[in-house]
Amino acid sequence: MIKSRLLWMFFGALSLLTVLLLVGATDIDISAPNYGRYQISSWSTRVNNNKAVVGAFVLDTATGETKNVYTRLVNADGMGKVLRNDLHKTFFNMK
Repeated sequence: MIKSRLLWMFFGALSLLTVLLLVGATDIDISAPNYGRYQISSWSTRVNNNKAVVGAFVLDTATGETKNVYTRLVNADGMGKVLRNDLHKTFFNMK
């Protein structure tokens, strides 16, 4: 009786080990996830009493590379001139 139970326990452990080895042998992608890789942030600074500059930059969190994607000079009346607008470009096409 005990030999029979030990034999079944041995075959169960062997089967479990085989399954674990086969599951571990599969090609699983363990690379870092891409969500949250690119983050955007805004900035602004006052040039003088009548003008300010606002903009945005994108940070690639995987490489640490930062690119300025939007810059606008704003007058006191809220109007201004867009100096750079790369918001609709991919990260690698931005200068």
